[in-house]
Amino acid sequence: MEITQFSTEMYNDVFKLWKDSGLSLGASDTKDQVERLSEMNPDLFLVGIKDSKIIAVVAGAFDGRRGYVHHLTVDSQYRRKGYGRKMMEELHKLFSEKNIIKVHLFVEIESEEVIEFYKKIGWHVRDDLEMMSFVPE
Repeated sequence: MEITQFSTEMYNDVFKLWKDSGLSLGASDTKDQVERLSEMNPDLFLVGIKDSKIIAVVAGAFDGRRGYVHHLTVDSQYRRKGYGRKMMEELHKLFSEKNIIKVHLFVEIESEEVIEFYKKIGWHVRDDLEMMSFVPE
């Protein structure tokens, strides 16, 4: 698998992969919003390509203080072959190069398989925080 930076031309394929993977998608996943994320963090938004097909994606972000991981997924035909781990290793390397010392991600509670994946690659569940959101109208 070749890992490369996301480009706007990839949006439809990336969105389809996210959707087919069962990710919860919303207003922040429109083409305009994804392009905005890509423009702000071009080197952290990665896609994995194999046989000329996008098989993996992870959108990394940096807000100036913390790193964030969004929407890591691997095409169902390529899962359990180490591609998700490779995507995260590459993103971690990029975070390290930026001296980002803390990275967060959000996983839906019912996604036990996803939580176990992250635990296997060194992440831990925080039970000292509550996530809160505000969506201005």
